[in-house]
Amino acid sequence: MSEDFISISRSLVEDAWNNPDKWEANLASAQALLSKALVESPGNVLALTCLGAVLSDQGKHKEAASVLKRAVELGSTDRNTFFNLGVATMNFGSRAKAMSAFRGAEGLQASPLSWPAYFDAQAH
Repeated sequence: MSEDFISISRSLVEDAWNNPDKWEANLASAQALLSKALVESPGNVLALTCLGAVLSDQGKHKEAASVLKRAVELGSTDRNTFFNLGVATMNFGSRAKAMSAFRGAEGLQASPLSWPAYFDAQAH
């Protein structure tokens, strides 16, 4: 069931990128679905990784970092977990900690079910 929530959430996020007028509503819906998936399976690192991306895209960087750190603690090997943690940390924390997370992504493969949070390197 949680993979369905993840797939639907990804579709909502992709739709939000293509239709900016749906941004807030779609990301809120994706957040709700992923949160529901985590109620069913609290240790689901894929759901944590995806929720971290959604929270970061909503500007909730501290909350995103907390969720993504949990995924790391649970043993995530998804490149997007570490990349998204770097994005979230870059937006509220120290550059050194963000760079450490980005380095953690090196050499890892992204899950085909997860996605990276938006990151504008020129803004930092």
